[in-house]
Amino acid sequence: MVGLLFLRLPFLGVIAFFAIPIWLEPVYQIGTYLLTACLIWWERDRLADFNIDKLALIIIILAKPIQSLVSIPLGLTESPLAFPNLPSFAFWIISLGLFLALWLSHAALPKLSRVSFKWFVVGTLVGFIMLLVLAYPMSFEFDKSQLFNRTKILTLFSQAPLSFFYQLGYAAVSEEPLFRAFLWGYLHKAGWKTVWIWLFQAGLFMLSHIYGIIRAPFYFWLLTPVFALIAGGLVWRTKTISSSLAAHATTNALGSVIYFTVASLRM
Repeated sequence: MVGLLFLRLPFLGVIAFFAIPIWLEPVYQIGTYLLTACLIWWERDRLADFNIDKLALIIIILAKPIQSLVSIPLGLTESPLAFPNLPSFAFWIISLGLFLALWLSHAALPKLSRVSFKWFVVGTLVGFIMLLVLAYPMSFEFDKSQLFNRTKILTLFSQAPLSFFYQLGYAAVSEEPLFRAFLWGYLHKAGWKTVWIWLFQAGLFMLSHIYGIIRAPFYFWLLTPVFALIAGGLVWRTKTISSSLAAHATTNALGSVIYFTVASLRM
């Protein structure tokens, strides 16, 4: 847990505040995925205490390898984490290792239920509604020089399904198990009231995005805290990060293109 917090806050947060070297994302993404897998293995008989149901577990195991694959049609082939670049194989090794470790251990994993899929759909819808509500104020993040033409915007919308699966691995699996699963669960075990956990995880989530305070102030001061509170509220209500994983992927996949579209109409 300490390792996950270190990678997200002083490591990624502070370094990205000043610059984004090419090695930063691979080290953060691979390190976070490895530590998340280790925590899942360590708590394998108590995953429900950390808001991880069977659907969330399946997503965590599969989303990172899928992220590396969908990077290709999204045109992200230069990313070190795009398949078949060497660092991307770390995702596949960790994913396969976690699957085999859980399978061979005969751990008492949560059962897969229809309710989990319902909450996944709810999370997707909540994320989309949040984007629409925040679209106008968030459109002020961009000026005319940053706007896309109509053809580019339509292309981005057509890529939304692939972007959803990419962001499910890239952002959601990197952050939701930390903030809304293990941090939430350990604070609950420590005796914190749920309302304080909800507020604390939102504040810490906002702090972890400190690199946006200057270059993207609307993103930092508006979108980040609102999303953290909504994602935390979803997990509070649903008892599973399946809902927040879906909301996170939706927000990241559609956010920019919706804000660009509104900014274009406004200008």
